[in-house]
Amino acid sequence: MPNRDPLIRVTAMPADTNPYGGVFGGWLMSQMALGAGSLASRMGEGKAVVVSATDFAFPGAMAVGDELSVYGDIAATGKTSM
Repeated sequence: MPNRDPLIRVTAMPADTNPYGGVFGGWLMSQMALGAGSLASRMGEGKAVVVSATDFAFPGAMAVGDELSVYGDIAATGKTSM
């Protein structure tokens, strides 16, 4: 566990599940995008959007009631991107 506060922390609810009862992967990706956008907005001191995301790997299933904590860092910056 990182020694810092998460960008966001949220608990999976029944509405977030897929037809098989597990938490939908799209919900997980959307939570990560919210955390990334929040970090970019704070670092860029203005509006920010997530334009692209690649290489998602989910090591295991997430169940209803599990808590998701999203951490992030700025790896590189450009003129109009982070």
